[in-house]
Amino acid sequence: MRKISGAELAGLTALRSVCLPGQGRVSQVLVPGNSLHDPRRIRSLLEALARHFAVDLVALRQRCGGLLGMRNYLPLPLSSQMVLVPLALGQMGEKTGYINLLFVSKVLPQQGFCSIVLNDGNELECWLSPGVVHERLLRAKFALTELAAAGMLPGPGANEIWQQKLSIIRAILE
Repeated sequence: MRKISGAELAGLTALRSVCLPGQGRVSQVLVPGNSLHDPRRIRSLLEALARHFAVDLVALRQRCGGLLGMRNYLPLPLSSQMVLVPLALGQMGEKTGYINLLFVSKVLPQQGFCSIVLNDGNELECWLSPGVVHERLLRAKFALTELAAAGMLPGPGANEIWQQKLSIIRAILE
């Protein structure tokens, strides 16, 4: 098993920890149409992604924490095409995995938890309620639009930003 390069990680749709027979706990990186395994932990893969995008993770977490008024389970908008949302995607070991906000198709409620369907058809079990997942996705959208509006991320034009903000506010009010 080899380490996945930053360029390969840049196209990920989801990142989670899995246990493989005979290999122990490894990280599964889902990219459109493929599933890769890396021997490194999730945290190391996040650091590799941050290096690839030339982003300071500590500063990004502080900025997002200030925007959202919270300290835990912060979204990580690494670029306008990569917004990682932390979710409970595992049961044992490293439970927290990440899903790229821009690849989420829908959230399906299950009994006591939910499933997240990605644009490429992959379905991941999430051990959180659908309401919590929707809340985290909305926070990630908000962080993305705010950082893009502040010029910290390359993103859409000003008119599109206002449309996105209005859709987020409507979703919160529903």
